[in-house]
Amino acid sequence: TNKGFLVVAAKPETAMIARDQAGRATAPAAQRWTPGFAPFAQKAEDFGMSQRILGAVENALVGTKVELSRAGDPAVPTLSARVLAALLPTESRFEGREVHPDFRTIAFVGPTGVGKTTTLGKLAARSVKQGHDIAIVTVDTYRVAAVEQLRAFADLLSVPMEVAFTPQDLRRTLQKFADKDRIYIDTTGRSPLDRDALAQADAALPGNDIARLLCIAAAARKRDAEAVIDAHDRAGIHGVCITKWDETKMPGEALSTVVERGLKLSHVTIGQEVPADIAEANAMQLARAAFDLPAEGRR
Repeated sequence: TNKGFLVVAAKPETAMIARDQAGRATAPAAQRWTPGFAPFAQKAEDFGMSQRILGAVENALVGTKVELSRAGDPAVPTLSARVLAALLPTESRFEGREVHPDFRTIAFVGPTGVGKTTTLGKLAARSVKQGHDIAIVTVDTYRVAAVEQLRAFADLLSVPMEVAFTPQDLRRTLQKFADKDRIYIDTTGRSPLDRDALAQADAALPGNDIARLLCIAAAARKRDAEAVIDAHDRAGIHGVCITKWDETKMPGEALSTVVERGLKLSHVTIGQEVPADIAEANAMQLARAAFDLPAEGRR
């Protein structure tokens, strides 16, 4: 038999290439950031915060007295959180004892399954607790369960609830509730890729006096969050509620996307309990969470 040798040539194994949220190759954190900022930047990246936002934070730190050429300056984490908090705009007019006229009628919009109906119930309950006379309306006639869920919320709060099947129905219903302090409108969830359905959903909310609160799941990846924002931006977005914060370890991608698109955060939901599991967006608390720092007041 013939004898011979099989020679196999192979490249040496290389380390796994790190990639950012857009799939681009990135350098290790120690090479991307100054030594003093790198440990905290890595925590924020693990949280999901974008390099664009973290770069803005680091650039702001360069102009301060903190030591970034080496690790260990105790002032870096707190100052980093302060800078990041300044980049997180919030919108507080969706609730409060004083009802702003532009936020008297609120529509909850967003894709299916993000918790719009539950979020509505939470804010409605808080409004009643503040002494407001409110009403609940739904234009979501596609899901029977959603209507029944809202009826249960309304019965529990002893407030009126109406179903509007057409834009004309909605106009009449809003006129009927013209004397209410606040009106909460539940809408049909739509895929951000279904343009025809989104156009119908926009048409179901007539007029310019309805504040739209966009609900985005905290676990949404950057590209998905961008698609949701693009789908609803044409009709106007007055604020964003990041929902289901408790169901992910990387809410930073959704948070970064909202901030980079120049939108304001109103609330964060942290569970299913009504009305307990919702909090007004607090820029400093969100920033401290991104850098894995304890909440203010805790040690």
